[in-house]
Amino acid sequence: MKALIVYHSRKGTTRKFAEKIAERLFNKNVDVITKDIEEATHDDLEKCDILYMGSWTNGRFLFNQKPAQEWVNFAAQLPKAENKKTVLFTTYTIKTGSIFRNMKKYIMPKGYKVIGSMKSRNGKLNYYSDVILRYSLN
Repeated sequence: MKALIVYHSRKGTTRKFAEKIAERLFNKNVDVITKDIEEATHDDLEKCDILYMGSWTNGRFLFNQKPAQEWVNFAAQLPKAENKKTVLFTTYTIKTGSIFRNMKKYIMPKGYKVIGSMKSRNGKLNYYSDVILRYSLN
């Protein structure tokens, strides 16, 4: 199985979380590529079996959380996909609020099938994230 992890990080926490996800997938014998959204290509997206997409949580109020504008711009340029398994992830300071709903609205109309979401306050994997990772590989 080939996995692509693409992320946008402002202070490095989301990058750290992406690296932890990659490490865990690699330990499960998954062929993993991790790239900042500025480095990822359409070819990378087409070659992966599963896509992990992450951004830091932008917004201070529970109802107004959204991905970073750079992530939104990247999502707008995604090629169409037919049920491409996708897991969303974010890092946050206070709450994630509506970020996953807002992320989904950019990618689901293009055919990306969101099968889970993960969040981290400090860039580390927790029990919940590990469960989502195991589920995503089935």
